Amino acid sequence: MLARPDLAEQALEGLIPAGRYRPTQPKRCRIGFAPITAETGEAIGEILFGEAFDLLDEVDGRGWGRARRDGTVGYVDLDLLESLTELPTARVATTEAPFPLNALVTMADGVAPEDLADFDTFDMDLATVAERLLGAPYRAGGRSRAGLDCAGLVQQALLACGRPAPRWSDLQARLGRETASVRRGDLIIWVGFHTAIASDTDNLIHACPDNRCILVESIAQVDARWRLAGAPNPVFRRL
Repeated sequence: MLARPDLAEQALEGLIPAGRYRPTQPKRCRIGFAPITAETGEAIGEILFGEAFDLLDEVDGRGWGRARRDGTVGYVDLDLLESLTELPTARVATTEAPFPLNALVTMADGVAPEDLADFDTFDMDLATVAERLLGAPYRAGGRSRAGLDCAGLVQQALLACGRPAPRWSDLQARLGRETASVRRGDLIIWVGFHTAIASDTDNLIHACPDNRCILVESIAQVDARWRLAGAPNPVFRRL
């Protein structure tokens, strides 16, 4: 929700108390990816090339607003944004393009047709998408091959498969239906701690903060590690 005690977006007037209300300004990310940060400067998310950012306030060269694609509210450096004057016509569908997987582009952005998909064409298997990102570094808040966190990896796979793609593991744990067994493409979520995608009945693909990269590990090994950290039993969700 784009609201704080002194300011809220115009759409919330009469619903949320605030000192004043203002309409948002539509912007888009103009580089490959840009961090979304908290007021303290801590990375809390990332916006990809072409994704819309609803700007509400400007503070010391940073814009405060909401990433329209996943609802992350925070700050983005204003020089990394530009006016949203044209709606995207395609999304990046490979990891070989000059922009990240799932970036949103227009014809003027110069991406080769073989790296694009229209908005009716999607991958079929979450694990196959995640496997394209194997070896990418782990980076808190990241959503691109330059670095991803665990929820960012799952979100990217969901987007590529045309699925609802919340940013955080607690919301990802509500997708699909719960299942007692695991098969390729299922989500495996230690709610509040970690999220991953099953590559088969015994293994998963995840962004591992210990190994600092995207890799395949056994489900049992990862489960033991997170249980030691105080995580609950994993939730298995099938889409």
